[in-house]
Amino acid sequence: TKWKASGDRFRAIVEEWRGSPHAERSYEQELWKRLSHARSTFEKRRRAWFAARDAERTEAVAVKEKIVKEAEALASSKDWGPTANAFRGLMQRWKAAGPATREAENELWARFKAAQDTFFTARSEVFSERDAEQQQNLQAKQQLAEEAERLLPVKDLAAARSSLRSIQDRWAQIGHVPRGDKERIENRL
Repeated sequence: TKWKASGDRFRAIVEEWRGSPHAERSYEQELWKRLSHARSTFEKRRRAWFAARDAERTEAVAVKEKIVKEAEALASSKDWGPTANAFRGLMQRWKAAGPATREAENELWARFKAAQDTFFTARSEVFSERDAEQQQNLQAKQQLAEEAERLLPVKDLAAARSSLRSIQDRWAQIGHVPRGDKERIENRL
């Protein structure tokens, strides 16, 4: 399957043949048939190999085109977890599809990457906003925890109970905090 080197070697052998002295005609014809047959067999195998390779590349283009269309359909999804998993699956299918022609590969990859980037950029922006909101919620809950801690030691039970109820009501309205801080801040209150 070293097509280039073998093809070059066959050409060199034919040139050697043409430059060598002639032998008896029937003997020379028999040798030429053997050389010609070997060369023809090599060329048939080479053409078949390249035809199979072209067919594989054509199939890869079709598979990757389908993958790109699926990716483009997912690009605007707001279902973050399942869609991220779907993109991972599409990437695995992309790799398994094999290589396509260079031009098609570049064009299809650009489209796939654009769809993927659209989705993951939107997801990242939403997660950044959510993280910032949760950090603000954590600060608010820390302030409420400090307010609750100032009630200790309890001197006036009725006033402390009223203040704590107010703190708990405001606490419930604040919202989520980062997962890693939730248990700590809950225990603090």
